[in-house]
Amino acid sequence: MDTVSNNLTILLRQLCEELSSDPDAAYELALTYLSSTNDKCRPVQDERLLCQKIYNRLANVSLQDAEKFNESYVKLKNSFILKQRVSILTLLSALSETSLQKHEYTQQLFPIPTLTVTNICTGSSNSKSTIGSACWSNNLLKQGSSQSLPENDGNAGIIMQANERTNERTCVREAVLAATGVRGRGASGVSRPLQMVYSRIAHLGFLHDRLKEFIDPSSGLTPQGLMGEGLVASIRGELTEYYRSIALLQSQVCEGEGGGGTLRRVCVWAQEPLHRLTWLANIIHTAHHKKGGELASCVHRFVRHGDERVATLARRLLTALTYPLLLMLTRWLLHGEIDDPFNEFFIESRSGVPIDRMWHDKYRVREWMVPSFMSREQAAQILATGKSVVFMREACADEPGPSDHAHHLQALLKPHSGMEDSEGEAGSAWWEAEGLRAGVAAAHAAASQRLLSALISHHHLLDHLAAHRRYLLLAQGDFVHHLMTLLQEELNKPATSLYVHNLTCTLEAAVRATNAQFEPQHVLARLHVNLYPNCDGREDSGWDVFALQYRVDGPLGTLFPATCAARYRALFAQLWRVKRIEHALHRAWRDHIILHKQLKCMPEVWGLMRRVSCLRAEALRLCGALQEASCVGAEPAWAELLAAAGSGHHLDSLLRLHHNALERHSIHAMIHHTTQELQSYLGNVLNETLALRSFETTLHTGIRAELDRRDSIEKLKAERFARGEYAFTAADEVQDKEKRKIFHQFLANRKADLNVWTRTYRGHVSTLILKLALHAEVSLQTLAFRLDYSDFYKRGDAKLHEPLTYQHKRLSEIGLNLAKSKLIERSKKK
Repeated sequence: MDTVSNNLTILLRQLCEELSSDPDAAYELALTYLSSTNDKCRPVQDERLLCQKIYNRLANVSLQDAEKFNESYVKLKNSFILKQRVSILTLLSALSETSLQKHEYTQQLFPIPTLTVTNICTGSSNSKSTIGSACWSNNLLKQGSSQSLPENDGNAGIIMQANERTNERTCVREAVLAATGVRGRGASGVSRPLQMVYSRIAHLGFLHDRLKEFIDPSSGLTPQGLMGEGLVASIRGELTEYYRSIALLQSQVCEGEGGGGTLRRVCVWAQEPLHRLTWLANIIHTAHHKKGGELASCVHRFVRHGDERVATLARRLLTALTYPLLLMLTRWLLHGEIDDPFNEFFIESRSGVPIDRMWHDKYRVREWMVPSFMSREQAAQILATGKSVVFMREACADEPGPSDHAHHLQALLKPHSGMEDSEGEAGSAWWEAEGLRAGVAAAHAAASQRLLSALISHHHLLDHLAAHRRYLLLAQGDFVHHLMTLLQEELNKPATSLYVHNLTCTLEAAVRATNAQFEPQHVLARLHVNLYPNCDGREDSGWDVFALQYRVDGPLGTLFPATCAARYRALFAQLWRVKRIEHALHRAWRDHIILHKQLKCMPEVWGLMRRVSCLRAEALRLCGALQEASCVGAEPAWAELLAAAGSGHHLDSLLRLHHNALERHSIHAMIHHTTQELQSYLGNVLNETLALRSFETTLHTGIRAELDRRDSIEKLKAERFARGEYAFTAADEVQDKEKRKIFHQFLANRKADLNVWTRTYRGHVSTLILKLALHAEVSLQTLAFRLDYSDFYKRGDAKLHEPLTYQHKRLSEIGLNLAKSKLIERSKKK
């Protein structure tokens, strides 16, 4: 007996320590109540009032706890172990009043039924029953009522009615079991309407089985990945609450002494669970074989449902399953790391990508994995933010501090638990927070600003951009002209006889003699000479294989990768070719001026030389227009690029602007994929221009040979005259006439060649002008006008006579103006 007393004392002490912040005072209070109170001396009314007081207090905090109290009190009342119920209830009430401990209550998902028949003792013996939609009714425990809880004596009528409705009571039990997926005997022995009601209740079991199959790993329907596990856990929580509600329903229908449940009452209760389980089944049906962001998008469709209950349910599920996505997202934004073992994240990393292609190819957005609550622009910002962190760490060898852009993610990272006080309240999940878009955008801007600042300050991005334009795109005029002058003799040699070290010395001499010497050392150290191999088997000269190369490494390799270097190489080759032709024509003009001073005694070549000079000026004007169009056309794009780099745009914007600048240059240089036809016509024009230079060289050589011969004759005459001999004999005169005849034939052949060249050249130029005017690019159409601003070629080509309207362009393109008009007239006559 002493052992039992000691055990009770210990248990009472532990109870006081658990429920009260002052265990000693609570223990003394408990001993006072348990030793001085006797339930037999207390009226039943005091017990009812005490129960009502406890119920009201719990109902103000949580209806679920109030319901649990009613259930526990029924068991306590039917128990034969505890005799002092009033004392125990009074003790617990007193301990709860002195307790300072905070309790958390779970949210009720399914309504708890009230199927007990209550007798309202107002002089009438009619029994009425109520069914609660969400909780026990407060009228159940009215003061002064003897029907607060089921009594054996007061429920005699209910038991008699239950005996009379044995079949329906059995059907009710079967329906409750069927709601949990347990197969029973069904609705036998009841009317057809009740059978239909039973079928509606039993449909809960079908939905329950579908949900159970979905969360069962052995079924093969469970979604894969962490987000799938979050959805399964949320569905399992819904089923747990459903089981609890079914258990309470079963205790009232099947076990309670006053159970008065009918199929119709159970069916009324089942409306809310049926609605919830139906939409849960619809949600899991769309989630089959989905994972990651695709799974989140499937659930997010239901968030926008018109039924608020469905939207709230989907919002709860989506919040649960996107928690792993939130962890992956924050890890990527803050640390640039992808922790995605099940390939659920909408950003993927590819291995084996070199450092210079890391920004372009290592990371990418998987479009099908982007959740529907996130826009494509937002996904691109998230990708760029993480890439900036990775780039700073791996390429720039700079680990950004946590305060760089983490404070911009407060809207994304702040906890959202406890913000949802009711199911109908929205805006509490992280994925629907109002500051999410602004937080991601600000973090993206901060990370991009830090990266761009590092590239500009530590890696001299602006200097290298300007150097590419000056030297590879030939914008540094004095340097290009002096380099071409120094390299002329060397590059006229065959390509096989050139050596890089010799050309490098010439390059350094050109740098020292021009304004390029004032460039920073980190720019000049990257400027090199390169000789490209002869790939087509032709006997190329040095002009065809020579190229300037600007080598970049480290983080700048991202902005100037190998593909970008290839485009610069193609642009340099095209611009260098035009510049070389212009330089050759200028040297031809200088040779012409020097030679023209010696032609006072040779009037037969004046006309030919004047004509050659006019054609050379015509070709020079075309080359100048081409170079000016190439520079002026791309000038706005380069100005926008440099302004964006100076104002702190993000790296993706700079890459896009840089690509746009190269695109504009390629279009105006006619090496773009949209100008392939123009490139062939321009090549014909440039080849003919080089042929003019070769023709003029041949002409000058022949004229100089004739001048040298005539000078030698004059010297010979002077020598003979000084010796007293005949200055010019008959044989010398005959020989001189033969030589002059040969020279005149040479001039005639050159005139014929010049006539052929003129027709060919102007034909190619006219075709180029027409094709430029027909091109969709407006700037190229403007170039066509600039090449023929005086209508010189228009007067020589019938195709250019009419205004280049759209209709004329179309007809000129196919060359069927007359045929088209005749066909139209013929169709009208018919």
